[in-house]
Amino acid sequence: MLKKGLWVLLALVFVFIIGDFVIGLNEEETVREQASTTTPVEIEESFEEDNIDPDTNDTDESVASQGSMMQYGISPGNIAYDFELQDMEGNIVQLSDFRGQKVFLNFWASWCPPCRVEMPHLQEFYEEQVDVVVLGVNVTSSESNIANVASFMDELNLTFPNVYGTDDIATLYSIESLPTSYFIDSKGLISERVVGPVTKDILQARFSLID
Repeated sequence: MLKKGLWVLLALVFVFIIGDFVIGLNEEETVREQASTTTPVEIEESFEEDNIDPDTNDTDESVASQGSMMQYGISPGNIAYDFELQDMEGNIVQLSDFRGQKVFLNFWASWCPPCRVEMPHLQEFYEEQVDVVVLGVNVTSSESNIANVASFMDELNLTFPNVYGTDDIATLYSIESLPTSYFIDSKGLISERVVGPVTKDILQARFSLID
């Protein structure tokens, strides 16, 4: 009698397991059917909302168009902020005057020892090449005497263009230590920001990689 009851219990457990397995298969099949019907609809709706034809390459063109929207700033890929500043002779110089040429924009001061070390390299680089503009911006508000600017340039025989910088420009270009420089390509886009002095070799190597 005990054995018979045990077999009945085992049979009930087996039936329960089989039933649960069948129910699980049915639920899985239902989920698969729902997934196969909703996903394409969501994709089509996404294309319709963006006005993009899923059968064309307009998506790539749209992304490229968005990527081409440049912003002014000081990070690589940004358009360098334009300015109008006076050079040592009192002429107005705009950064945008040099659009179409590569520019090395260098912020400096006469009291700055690393600037003094760097200047001969900038002058030599300026004299040896023709496709890069070297443009110095003196951070004039940091000078104890504005006459020191001309004296510094005369002492080091600097002939590349230099302008008197304003506080607004120093702030715009985030000048916190000197020298600070920007490599700018021929389209006016910033390629790199460098804090500290550079050498002629560095200038030649970096600009050889910039259009």
